[in-house]
Amino acid sequence: MLRRDMLPLLGLGLLGASGCLQAQESYAVFQTAPRLLLSEDRLRLLRREHERGTERWRQLETLVRGGAPFPEPVFAYALAHLASGDESLVRKALDAVGPKTSSHEIAILVDWCGEHIGAPELATLETKLKQTVTQYPATDASPAAARNVAFAAIALADKEPALSAKGLGWIHKEWWPTVQQRIDQGVMPSAHRDALPFVELLYAFQRGLQLDLRESAITFFREYPIWHLLRHYPPSYAGGTNDYRVPAFKGEGEPNLDDCVRSRAAELAMVALDTNATESQYLQGWLLNPRFRMRNPMGAAYEFFWCNPYQPSLSYFYLPLYQHLPQMGSLLVRSSWEENAVWIGLVDGDLQLFTETGIQILKHGPETRAFQVGPSAIILQGTTDTGRAWSAAEFPECQRVFWLGLKPSSLYEVEIDGEELTEIESGPDGIVALNVEARGGGHVYLRPSAI
Repeated sequence: MLRRDMLPLLGLGLLGASGCLQAQESYAVFQTAPRLLLSEDRLRLLRREHERGTERWRQLETLVRGGAPFPEPVFAYALAHLASGDESLVRKALDAVGPKTSSHEIAILVDWCGEHIGAPELATLETKLKQTVTQYPATDASPAAARNVAFAAIALADKEPALSAKGLGWIHKEWWPTVQQRIDQGVMPSAHRDALPFVELLYAFQRGLQLDLRESAITFFREYPIWHLLRHYPPSYAGGTNDYRVPAFKGEGEPNLDDCVRSRAAELAMVALDTNATESQYLQGWLLNPRFRMRNPMGAAYEFFWCNPYQPSLSYFYLPLYQHLPQMGSLLVRSSWEENAVWIGLVDGDLQLFTETGIQILKHGPETRAFQVGPSAIILQGTTDTGRAWSAAEFPECQRVFWLGLKPSSLYEVEIDGEELTEIESGPDGIVALNVEARGGGHVYLRPSAI
């Protein structure tokens, strides 16, 4: 697992993505079925939850027995069988397979329930999985498509070891370097709504092959769970069976509840991926509020499978109210952890300001504008300004300033009342971040460096 105390060792042992690729010689899957997304501890937990009749199990069982319209019925029935041992649920999972069933669900069915499936039906399912592996590389390079290949390859590891190794090797040697390249170029490796298949792929490699793909981008993946957490609007959305946290989205209209479900499921999976990391424990604290426990047909299976309330957690109220990732062009700031908080964030190229009146898109104009978001000041540089003096008296409680709209990776002179003139370099995202805490109520002057 990825931990902070591993960083010095990883820094010595890794030479970027290429070094990691060269070190991997075998793509054999040694774990025995059921193994997809599973460890012995997770499988034991699922069965114990069934034996104890916990609320999460009862919710899933009620939906399964009642014939609820699951968006992923094969996954839901196979999961209920995995926890309960009820073989009749295998039949329901098989009957739910149709022309549009994703290969990742078929892989889960084969891996989790294969010993209870007759030879003819099992052969048909395995043929579909072989097609998934052999048809790659293909034009679809999405995290979901790569996840499907990985799942199919792992499910075929016993009967088709050569084909399995080929598929897993393709992901590691050809697909993953494109992800690494995106990170190096300052682009998020997956859209926020694609985080679930992305994390499932990471989990499958880590558990099935003992190979942590994140090792080629340690710094980014340490920040990734907090980025995901902060990229939600402050107010929750009241649903019929539970409340939802709404991930920030581009455009107008009502929140997409499917995206809300996938977002929470991805965060649950992130915690399971690395339970010992401090960031994961903050995320666990964010997830434990019972108001947001998913109870509808789309979310109940994810909730039962991924949630582990016994894992350590930390209160997210102790997290900073901002995250700035200069290399990724990401800035997310909120005024508090309350639901009436002000929030500002870069969302797919748009700078959004969220207040009680709704979402406002902020754009650069001729004048420089300033906004207070809790202890942070957001300054949007005017297009005609060459410099600006900002008065700390505008926002007396301000602790930091984020100056947006500057020339990327350029030197600026910073003068704060009572201090010597210094120079600071804007990030590749054109943002300068200044700490002004305990510096009085003077002025901050920022102008392009004369050098």
